[in-house]
Amino acid sequence: MTEAARRIRTTAAVFELPQKLGILQYVEYEPPPREWCTSDGCLYEGVLTAEGCRKGVCVRYRVWVHSRDRRRWEAKEKWRRRRDEDAGGCIRQQLADALWELSDRFDVGVWYEYVRVGVGVNQYDVYCGPVVNGVKLYQPHCRAVEDCVRQILEDYKREVEKMNVPPKPALVVKTDPVEELLREWPELEAFGVEWVRAWAPHAKEELVEIAKIMRRFPWMVEVVRQRPVSHPHPYMVEVYVARDGSEVCLSLNQLKTYCARNGAVREVKLELEFSRYEVYEERIRGVYRPKGLLAFTTAAREYVKIL
Repeated sequence: MTEAARRIRTTAAVFELPQKLGILQYVEYEPPPREWCTSDGCLYEGVLTAEGCRKGVCVRYRVWVHSRDRRRWEAKEKWRRRRDEDAGGCIRQQLADALWELSDRFDVGVWYEYVRVGVGVNQYDVYCGPVVNGVKLYQPHCRAVEDCVRQILEDYKREVEKMNVPPKPALVVKTDPVEELLREWPELEAFGVEWVRAWAPHAKEELVEIAKIMRRFPWMVEVVRQRPVSHPHPYMVEVYVARDGSEVCLSLNQLKTYCARNGAVREVKLELEFSRYEVYEERIRGVYRPKGLLAFTTAAREYVKIL
């Protein structure tokens, strides 16, 4: 027997609102396995659907239901609501009756919004409210139908008045992105404002990384202020740290390199070649060593490139 042949479709009367509107409620189910049956009967489970519009009121249901005798169907426990909310979906019965009364004078309906609340399948919260002449409103908190009608009309009038009021002109505040960058990273002023202004549109992320290193090692700010290199290229600025932590070096280009050790800063000729990658400060960094025979001297150090 195919899956299509096993599915059975019938009508039911579970929710009141579709009944009032004259919209049929259909239940589609499959015959249950034998192990689901007891002396009291079998447990039938299926999906109830009801969809349609009458006099401007539209409903759309898709609810799991169950039955013991296939004549009286009930909503699953998680879909059951109090009597004053039993309008199907998430609108209260009083609101549904209020929309029915307003349908003679206004074009009414219901809006729905589904918000995911979990990672599983069909884990959603459903939000809804009335719609009057195309204006979405929040669901009113009311106990009687007359109160719901009055509150819907008040909310509708308030929203229409808001729509007719012209919006206030927005206050436009022009900000200089370079000034904002310098306020956040004043260390970059050592390179000069014009240098920052020239490179910020193209290499902002690189400038921020340079500023972070300069904030970590303040002596670099003083070195840059002395302008050993007038217009360094930000992509050529490199920083090396000795693996034993004894020395930090700043390279502004291939010719100018400055190293700090024991508080003293001096210009050096640092020629390094790549050795390997390793994890340093929770990031994968390149490790470098001196070129040629210098790598085998007792004073040779390995350096980690952090910029």
